[in-house]
Amino acid sequence: MKATICALIDNPGEVELAESWIEKNREKLTFISDMNACGCCVMGWNIEGPDEIVSTLPNHISAGSEWSSS
Repeated sequence: MKATICALIDNPGEVELAESWIEKNREKLTFISDMNACGCCVMGWNIEGPDEIVSTLPNHISAGSEWSSS
């Protein structure tokens, strides 16, 4: 399953949540992109892994993208 993570820097704790979720699941994910957003206001990553892992991604840091819908 593919997904896109989008964390807004202005939302307290959102970037930390995204980074900690990635670190917690790093060994189980089959793909983690480099951070691919501007980095000044948004941080984003494309990920891929088993449905049971990716489905635990919190909804408020999950985003739609060309990657996640392909």
